[in-house]
Amino acid sequence: MQFLEWEDSYNIGVKEIDIQHRGLFDIISKLSATRRFETEGRYFLATLDKIVEYAKIHFATEERYMREAQYPKLAEHQQEHRSFFPEVEKLMKDLENKQPNIHQKILDFLKDWYMSHILGSDRDYQKTLKDKGFT
Repeated sequence: MQFLEWEDSYNIGVKEIDIQHRGLFDIISKLSATRRFETEGRYFLATLDKIVEYAKIHFATEERYMREAQYPKLAEHQQEHRSFFPEVEKLMKDLENKQPNIHQKILDFLKDWYMSHILGSDRDYQKTLKDKGFT
C-alpha cells in the first residue's frame, strides 16, 4: 500500500489547480518512497526542497484564481499558505540535525497538511471558482 493513494475525488474542477494538487501529491509520495531506499537523507532533503518550491508555485496559482474570482476568504487562505513554510523549515532543520524519527514526522506532517488543506480548506473556494466559470 502506498503512503498516499490518489483518488479522482481530490480534484476540485479547475484543471490547472487539479494538476498542481496531483503534482504535490506525487512529490509527497516520492518523498515517502525515498525513505525506504536511502540511508543518508540527501535525496529526502532534496525532495523536501522540491515540495517547498512546488508549494510556492501552487499557492501563487491558487491565490491568483481566488483574487480573480473575488473569493471572500482570500486573506484567510493566504494565511494558511504562509503558515506552511515555517513549519516545513523547522522540520528541515530537525532533519539536518538528525532528530529521532524525523523522517516519519515530516511524512506525517505533509500527509496531514495535504489531507486537511487541499482536501479541506481548498474545498471551500471550489464553489466560488465554479460559479465564476473557472474550469
